Amino acid sequence: MVKIGTEIQSPQTGERLTFLSTADSSNGKLFRAELIVEPGPYVVRAHIHPSQEESFVVLEGVYGYQIGDVRGLAQPGETLVCPVGVSHSQWNAGGGILRIYYEHRPALTSAEIFFETQFGLSREGKLSSTGDIKLLQGAVLLQEVGDFIRPSSPPIAVQNTLFPVLAAIGRIRGYRARYQKYALQIA
Repeated sequence: MVKIGTEIQSPQTGERLTFLSTADSSNGKLFRAELIVEPGPYVVRAHIHPSQEESFVVLEGVYGYQIGDVRGLAQPGETLVCPVGVSHSQWNAGGGILRIYYEHRPALTSAEIFFETQFGLSREGKLSSTGDIKLLQGAVLLQEVGDFIRPSSPPIAVQNTLFPVLAAIGRIRGYRARYQKYALQIA
């Protein structure tokens, strides 16, 4: 179980995430984190959550989003909800800090694994120039966290066929879903 209050940083994307509620701490009901995003060009690539509703509560700054076909800007005090399986993307649309509560219902431990690995890779400069996890590493990671997050494209049927093959190649090349050196503080 990740200790509540644990903070991790992603220097390549300009993000800082603080765990406020996890699968273990909420009996699987709520994953919640405070996410702070520096101004800059980073955009969270379009993705889906196959089994979770996601919501965003804007605390500070301007939250740029695309949820399904709806694109917009949200201000402090606004809450946005992304239904299960709907493609969405987000970014800091202002000139200052963006601060949001980031929530998933139900909570899955795979969310913690995803952030642990993504932010760890970022701290070592191993994300792409756009802040994305590289293909073979991503395929290996998705074998472990695919219940939490999936890219919006290619279609899931293609992902289910192609990604296990790419993951096998990735594992041969030394990629893992989790790395001890990135392990989050455990309560």
